[in-house]
Amino acid sequence: MKYSNSIRAVVLAGVATGINSVHAENVLEEVLVTAERRVESMQDTPIAITALTSDGIEKRGISNADDMFASMPGMGGYSAPGSRGITSLSIRGISGGSPANISLDPAVGMYVDGVYVGKMLGSALDLAQIERIEVLRGPQGTLYGRNSTAGAMNIISRKPLEEFAVDVTAGIGNYGLRTLKTNVDFDALGEVGEGAGKLTTAVSFMTKDRDGFYDNYSGGEDFDSLDRQAWRAALRWQPTDNVTVDYVYDHSELDEVNTLQKVVGFTEGPALGGDRLSFLRFAQTTAGQLAMAPGADPRISSRWLPSIQKTIDAYEQVLANGEGRPDGGAAEATPITQSEVDGHAITAEWQLGERGMLGDVTIKSITAQRETETYVAGELDDIDSSLDANGVGAYNDGLHGVLLQYYGGSGGASFPAVDSLWDAIDQQGAGHSMQDTLSEYEQLSQEFQFIGATEQLDYVLGLFWFEDESNYHRQAAFAIPLAGRDDQKYRLETDALAIYGQSTYRFAELDNRLALTVGMRYTEEKKAINYDYGSVSTPFGVSPARALSRDENFYNFSYNVTAAYDITDDINSFVRYATGYRSGGFNGEVFNNSFEEEVIEQLEVGVKSDWWDRRLRVNAGLYTYVYDELQTSSLESTGGGVTSTTINAGKAERWGSEIEIAVAAVEDMVLSLSYTYINGDFEEFPDTCANNQCIDGSAEAKRGNSPSNKVTASMDYTFAHTGIGNFNLFVDANWQDTWEQVSLSPSILGGTPILYTNSSMDARTIINTRLSLSEIPVETGDLMVSLWVNNLTDDDYPSYGVNFQGLGLITEQYGAPRTFGMEVRYSY
Repeated sequence: MKYSNSIRAVVLAGVATGINSVHAENVLEEVLVTAERRVESMQDTPIAITALTSDGIEKRGISNADDMFASMPGMGGYSAPGSRGITSLSIRGISGGSPANISLDPAVGMYVDGVYVGKMLGSALDLAQIERIEVLRGPQGTLYGRNSTAGAMNIISRKPLEEFAVDVTAGIGNYGLRTLKTNVDFDALGEVGEGAGKLTTAVSFMTKDRDGFYDNYSGGEDFDSLDRQAWRAALRWQPTDNVTVDYVYDHSELDEVNTLQKVVGFTEGPALGGDRLSFLRFAQTTAGQLAMAPGADPRISSRWLPSIQKTIDAYEQVLANGEGRPDGGAAEATPITQSEVDGHAITAEWQLGERGMLGDVTIKSITAQRETETYVAGELDDIDSSLDANGVGAYNDGLHGVLLQYYGGSGGASFPAVDSLWDAIDQQGAGHSMQDTLSEYEQLSQEFQFIGATEQLDYVLGLFWFEDESNYHRQAAFAIPLAGRDDQKYRLETDALAIYGQSTYRFAELDNRLALTVGMRYTEEKKAINYDYGSVSTPFGVSPARALSRDENFYNFSYNVTAAYDITDDINSFVRYATGYRSGGFNGEVFNNSFEEEVIEQLEVGVKSDWWDRRLRVNAGLYTYVYDELQTSSLESTGGGVTSTTINAGKAERWGSEIEIAVAAVEDMVLSLSYTYINGDFEEFPDTCANNQCIDGSAEAKRGNSPSNKVTASMDYTFAHTGIGNFNLFVDANWQDTWEQVSLSPSILGGTPILYTNSSMDARTIINTRLSLSEIPVETGDLMVSLWVNNLTDDDYPSYGVNFQGLGLITEQYGAPRTFGMEVRYSY
């Protein structure tokens, strides 16, 4: 396999290809990637890959995982409701589930400078300096291991330069946006091979601050604000020509108000007689009659009746507002997220050079430790149920139902149980939802790689060890005060060990045009959990504390076989069969909820081709996979609230296709277009049954968190070279169709299985633009000024929705409105 050594720029985006910069001869530049642990041309790598370099990252405004969903072919994702900096990614219809649940492992393996990031918690925090992002689609079980059934994402940060350099970008925008990103490299100390060797260092700092998108009508801070910082220190030590040691420390922190969770509708309330507003009006009429009964409790007239009216008013306003991005919302407890992430990584590389039959050999060690702490609190809805001085408020309808039952049974008279309920309302309130959760996560990992290359054979052998510990404490409340306040604690531990190897042999007899790759990985891991659920006091009594310790061992053998053939020097094809494995374990958020590991087998055919003297690139792929025991998040009504439970959904057989075209149509212009398609839901999905009635899971369940159709298009055009600099226009347009939030929302109420309506996300079209003037003449250094607009058409689309089932609410959160701003970048 061949690639040019005159590579000056890399891919902007692509489906197993790239949208490239234009070479001086007006051809598409080649792309270098490290997807298979060695540097090679992306066009010659027999894997579906998307790669973004610093130029493409900057033009798209990407600073974290949240910013990548639209631009990446075949990728979906969302930020968890009720929290910030927590991201769920999906590739080719395979989703990691609820990202805020630290019991769950991701389906997309995320790596930062070669270090595996074990949980989705904290994965969206901005990185201070990104040089390149590589997204590999399809199972990567051999080289990337467990929890990469959907694919893998490599985030590579920039290495220190060997001389003093400064790179500063400052920006402002609407909604009070203020950004600053600074990177400073220092002169190298010492010389390679002399004394202690050479040391190069660089430090980076990033801060981003923005006012909220939505007004807080309750008087707190506005919803959906930004307030995050990140810094990073990188050191590179080269004692000799063949030894390099890199140390990186990174720190990110976030203190923000969460996205507004707008109530857009209500579920049916079987226990309340069906329609919730009709029930409230019935309760209002009945309460009025009870208030006039002899010896009636005066609180019926002074508190309950006006509260029913407030609830009716709030519910009618919800229905009048309907769906769509609001101007603001209410919350008696403003929802917040506070998060901190610290990471240390030491990568040591020893180039042994030629070692006879072993070829050119390199030994690499990657040692890392990461810690994350996240605290979330506040409401998960925008109905203001705060109580006034008289204890009147928009109570949740479940509370009205209990009051109706109590007073209806007593003829309106007071008695101890209703007194206890009123006391609980005074102490806890009467809202629909309240969260209060602290999550702590720590991981340690060690990986050794033995990498070699001969004239005909490339190979890598590896040993990987990993351990982590998750600690969780939740004190949430739903249908306040009926369900009491949760006291959920658990500690989850993982120990994993894997050995792997992969080799690629090129057949000299066929002029090295045929290459066969075989890879294998064996994994052993142990999961252990300690549940410690405290007692919960409710107006109806005290539920007992519960404690349980469990552990389980898991074993897996993953492999891949790939045959790649260069039809011509510019047309490469491959057939790849690969398997992957996602860890089993325990869901700490549901008592004694265990789940088995899931496995995937995928067959893929792909072609990567350059045409028209390398001015046109057409890459395409067709894949199919079988997915057994797949882990699926399902909503479960518990204690008046909703918890994300994890089940092994059985089996799915799906297929899809990807195609991308990039063309250097005219000088200094690159146009690109990509299309991805995913087909298939579930062949097997558990039924929900009670009293000889069942909901057919296989017929009703839908693939979650992944649109079936997605189109991306971009134009990168430097349209003028002038005396004051070069003008560049970048336009990025992305469309995707509707998709389901979760696979299924069943429940059992009163001994009857109920299927709640699943939240479906609307189709969306997002257009982002950036106009830049670069190479502005200055005395020293380089200066660039950019104007940008994101969501140019102000598309109004939901990014996530939750059906709270028995709690009664259906909520949505929305993607960002039109935003715009200016950036100034100076480098020296």
